[in-house]
Amino acid sequence: MDMVVNEEMRIRLLEEEFKLRKKQPPAWTMQKYRKYANFGANRKKTKE
Repeated sequence: MDMVVNEEMRIRLLEEEFKLRKKQPPAWTMQKYRKYANFGANRKKTKE
């Protein structure tokens, strides 16, 4: 299969993809607060 995509079609497909991506919630890796992001950070604290 040899499919030729011209520049106009490529731009239209990109615009459609961006529209669909905007509807999705932000990725959990991009959120400011992730309660399980630092699950091992304070593991070795000792009482002083």
